Amino acid sequence: MKDLFILKKYVHTYWFNLTELKYMVVNMSSFVKYNLSYNDLTVNPHDTAPLLGYDSDLPDDVLDIVKEVIDETAGCFDICGGYQIFDDIAFDADKRQINVAGVDFTPQKIVYHQLKNSECIAVFVCTAGEGISQWSKEMMAANEPLKGYIADVLGSVVAETAIEAIENKLRDEISQKGLKITNRYSPGYCGWDTAEQHKLFRLLSDENCGIHLTESALMQPVKSVSGFIGIGKNVRFNPYTCQLCDAEFCVYRQIRCSKIKKQKTRQKST
Repeated sequence: MKDLFILKKYVHTYWFNLTELKYMVVNMSSFVKYNLSYNDLTVNPHDTAPLLGYDSDLPDDVLDIVKEVIDETAGCFDICGGYQIFDDIAFDADKRQINVAGVDFTPQKIVYHQLKNSECIAVFVCTAGEGISQWSKEMMAANEPLKGYIADVLGSVVAETAIEAIENKLRDEISQKGLKITNRYSPGYCGWDTAEQHKLFRLLSDENCGIHLTESALMQPVKSVSGFIGIGKNVRFNPYTCQLCDAEFCVYRQIRCSKIKKQKTRQKST
């Protein structure tokens, strides 16, 4: 009888631990989704400067118009983003390929090198929504091309600011487990073929915040971003990684390089 009691206790403990393990695996592999309010973000009007052709902060007259557009478009954003963490990953140094859940990606030398020490990969997507692009088109049609263009630029800034906020949430979460993250990298960066966006979205199934791809791998809504973030004990976050990329016309590279330049200026002045 005593042996039967011990056996039942063992089976219960084993089942509890197995159930807990299953929960952890399911929780790890599920999509973590955030619906963000525009008011949740700290959008700096001067972040539009590099996309408006200014090397430093906006001049006062342009700043006034940007602030006006920000006020008028505050209700246009439907911001959604998130990530799914995959620990089923492998690296092929010869081919510079990363296999995530059985899917091969070839992000080329720079991105591969930044991610190769990862123990997990967070696949992320984020969108500012369709509203800001629609507002921009309406301004263009209403013979307000400057406002329309600024709204288009603002959509890019909001998408970048939103994924930064989500990235910070991921960093806070995994730091509690003694892990670190890399920078985020997207198809189209550093020679990574944009067409691999299709593979990336297949990993997320239907959990993509309403973002869809055209045949040419263009995201809809347009003001959207996607990509990989490496996770592990031996990875490194490099704030200057955009300087390594040669994608001159990448709007997000322009935004980030502008922020880096301002950070360096502030550091020199202190």
